Amino acid sequence: MCCVVTERGTVVTATRLDVETAGFARVQSFSIKACDGDQRCAAIPVTTYIRGINDNAPFCDRYLIRYTGQEVIAKDTVVAKLSCHDLDEPPNAIHYAPSAGPVGSGQLFEQVPKAEHSIRVAQDLDYENPEVVAAGHIYEMMISVFDDLRPSHTVTVTIIVEITPANDFSPVFEAAHYSFSVLETSGAFHKVGRVTAIDEDYPPNCLTYKIIKGDIQVVQRFWIHPLSGMIELTTQPDYESVKQYNLTVEAVDCDTAHPRTGVTTVTVDIEDENDEAPVCTPYLSKAVIFDNVVAGTNVNGFKLSCHDRDSQDFEMRFEIASGNENNHFGFDPIRGSNTPKLIVKNPFKFESGAEPRRQYHLVVHVIDDNLKYGKSSKPRTGTAIIDIYVTRANTPPPPTSSEQRKGLTIVYTAINTYKSRDWYIPFIFTLMAFFFAGLVSWVCFLLWRYGNIMECCHLMTKEVSKSRSKQMKYIAGDNNQKEKVFTGSRSKKLEVLTETIVYETMFDGEAIDPVSGNVYKYNSRTGARKWKKPPRHREEEALTDVYSLPDAHPSEQSTSAQIPLQG
Repeated sequence: MCCVVTERGTVVTATRLDVETAGFARVQSFSIKACDGDQRCAAIPVTTYIRGINDNAPFCDRYLIRYTGQEVIAKDTVVAKLSCHDLDEPPNAIHYAPSAGPVGSGQLFEQVPKAEHSIRVAQDLDYENPEVVAAGHIYEMMISVFDDLRPSHTVTVTIIVEITPANDFSPVFEAAHYSFSVLETSGAFHKVGRVTAIDEDYPPNCLTYKIIKGDIQVVQRFWIHPLSGMIELTTQPDYESVKQYNLTVEAVDCDTAHPRTGVTTVTVDIEDENDEAPVCTPYLSKAVIFDNVVAGTNVNGFKLSCHDRDSQDFEMRFEIASGNENNHFGFDPIRGSNTPKLIVKNPFKFESGAEPRRQYHLVVHVIDDNLKYGKSSKPRTGTAIIDIYVTRANTPPPPTSSEQRKGLTIVYTAINTYKSRDWYIPFIFTLMAFFFAGLVSWVCFLLWRYGNIMECCHLMTKEVSKSRSKQMKYIAGDNNQKEKVFTGSRSKKLEVLTETIVYETMFDGEAIDPVSGNVYKYNSRTGARKWKKPPRHREEEALTDVYSLPDAHPSEQSTSAQIPLQG
């Protein structure tokens, strides 16, 4: 522990002294001996008392402490308790002092009197308080921990306090029910109306909107902006399909763990507009009449049949836009009905040469005047085509009876023409034709293949049966596992030679059977066994109880004799 400087007699330490070391003795006793040149010595006892110093810094159980409070942290709530220690002997008193953050006199946090290691809230902290909002709901403080002797050692503990919101309120819409109206001619992105909800939790009005029910069609007509609550059209509505939509809109707050919701209903009325033209069936018609028809005659009993989805049937009028030269044709009536008759208004005069043509291509306009309010409003026009051929009437044969009849023969022909929007019909029929042709080809191929296989099988069966009836087999052999096979037929001879070599098993070890006491040989690889000598008597085995194992030696390998075969 210590040594003495010879020249001066100074006692110094040999190693570092640490009173905190386990088993260290604070009192050390020893003697110092001094001798002269004649080896005359004197000794003196020395007792040393070792006193501890402040050479260890305090240490704490935790250097980072987090506290999370929900919505409101009440006054005097303890948010942190520091647990620190000092290894010095005797232990020094530990002091705690704020070094940074809102802790101390007049601050949001303070030390508990007579318990400086505890930090508590100095005033109520509300998540929705503007002062708390300005601080960002998170507070960070630092506490210095030190001992009281000089020089002192200091460590720092960090405390973080966070306030989280509590979802106390559900979103509430400003109105329990909203009503909007939209013209059916409105297109995509048209703004229908806005719904607004209020959430009293912080952050205020942090909501998302969505339509959860009511958009009943396959293609959705409405979309709501998730943040603003504005409802817009995604495609043009149709009054004739759906006249009213009853939507359910949901507002969800920003709490990801336990969100609250509020709902409202929105009624969207689709206002009728004259957006569809009348449609006549068939679109193209043909007729043949004679030139001797009188005025007022219905052409072949022909009637137009027209309908309009957004107008009444009696709100249509008909006019011939082109092809009606000399004003020979007209409709009866021209308005108030959807099935007017085509009549001849003026007779034909082919004998005088006033009629230059015999074929008339009539383009008929069907107009819905929309007379709901007593006047036309944005009328729509449909079209129909009528082709009329006028033929000369033949001179009638002389009557066979005293009664002479005058007759009119009218030929009416209606033709359904191909429309461009019906392109898929010939496409489907073409695909069906290709499929049917492929199926027929596949069936023919299978039948042909089946017939070839059956024919080959019959031929092979006949050949095998013939070869078996004509062949003979002879076997010649001896005792050494050699045989010679001769197969002959009328046209050719076939010789097969088979040679077999048998090897005897080689035993590489010997052992005694524990049951019978007999000695047997064994092959360590294959496990084959063979008795070596006859069994001994049990009485001799009981008297001697001594046996010896002969040295193992491999047996000779035998090979069956090879006998040459005569060809």
